[in-house]
Amino acid sequence: MLTLFGLLVNPHRARDMEALIRAISDACRRRGLHIMLTNELGDVAANIGAITVANAQEMTERADALIVAGGDGTILHAAAMAARGGVPVLGLHAGNKGFLSEVTQDGLEEALDAIAAGSYTIESRITLCARLIEPANAKSPSDTEPLENALALNDAVITRGSYARMIRIRAWVGDTLIGGYDGDGLIIASPTGSTGYALSTGGPIISPEVPCILISPICPHASQSRQIVLPDDAVVRLDATCPTEGGGMLLTLDGRAPIILGRQARIEVAKSAYPLLFIRIKQFPFFERLRSKLAQWNI
Repeated sequence: MLTLFGLLVNPHRARDMEALIRAISDACRRRGLHIMLTNELGDVAANIGAITVANAQEMTERADALIVAGGDGTILHAAAMAARGGVPVLGLHAGNKGFLSEVTQDGLEEALDAIAAGSYTIESRITLCARLIEPANAKSPSDTEPLENALALNDAVITRGSYARMIRIRAWVGDTLIGGYDGDGLIIASPTGSTGYALSTGGPIISPEVPCILISPICPHASQSRQIVLPDDAVVRLDATCPTEGGGMLLTLDGRAPIILGRQARIEVAKSAYPLLFIRIKQFPFFERLRSKLAQWNI
């Protein structure tokens, strides 16, 4: 049974962060559920009272689940930590896109009732693992995320740097060359990521239940370059080159701070061993959200 929730809040999304945390804490407490906050929100916890405070690592070790309040970016930021810890996530929508969130603030009470009653399911989403083979001296955006085993829920993206010149990428699966792409870059996406950056390149929308990996070129020079869908057990190797002297390339995972690659790089992307678990209250929430978001974008 889920009784202790780690609460992660995007302060830039919440108009009144303390009021939001207080509302979530009170709603949980009325149902015999408990909240844990990260150390950075210790002052807020002290003001509200009866809230456990821990660092992020302790939170994933001790909490039964995470409530992540914000937009899709907030969930993506928490995805690697939650996946590695095997902790399911309840997305509380307080952003723009909302593809990953399960409930709005107005629906939180109903969701907590369902959780307290055990009336929920756990949905598993694959994550991707990006391993940098070359260069060995690439600069990491974070000391906490090793380049050799970095996780992404949505996508791993290679793009050109600040120079407005094409880069050249060759994609291999095993010993087979599956495509050459000259353009602005390449997206390797999970089914979840098919509604992210890959969607803007004209890629297909893939149900998260389909076990696959999507390759989608960004502004390819050759008009015959197309998206490719591979089985989820494929290990994709990318050989990337920036032909322009003084130019460079970037590797970005789920929109986080980019890894600087230089002019040549070799990267492997595959399904990771750590799926991300979502708490689902509704049946078929993906298609419900898809209809809603597509209707908004068509206005």
